[in-house]
Amino acid sequence: MIAEMAAEGMGRNAAAPGYWHSADGLPYGYSLDEPAQETDPAELDVVERAAGRTMRCDIGLHVFVSDPAGRSVLGRLAQRVAERTEGWVFVEFRTPPAEDLIEDLARTGRCIRVEDYVYLDAPAMATWYAHPAFHLVK
Repeated sequence: MIAEMAAEGMGRNAAAPGYWHSADGLPYGYSLDEPAQETDPAELDVVERAAGRTMRCDIGLHVFVSDPAGRSVLGRLAQRVAERTEGWVFVEFRTPPAEDLIEDLARTGRCIRVEDYVYLDAPAMATWYAHPAFHLVK
């Protein structure tokens, strides 16, 4: 996580080491949590079976202001961290996603749909990040 935040050009806040700031001053942070802390155990089981391994932690990425530019950075970070760790990204949509979008995500990577949100592996997250409708729900 630290390497990816640094690669994004962020610097650690000396006064509060849990906070990072981008070159444009936006405040970011992350948390390392137990996998089932915010994920339903049944959903976690589905993701673990798809991944072929047990999830060791849940990484929460945060931008502490409501700024669309910050969400774009979170998308890039999430994709790169998922790639490095062979992890998955939880993506919530503002409105139910179109079937062709879900098919696109599943064609380029692995996509597990649960109601109006999905879990994406790194290749599918890269497709979502490059999609014209890309957004993150804060």
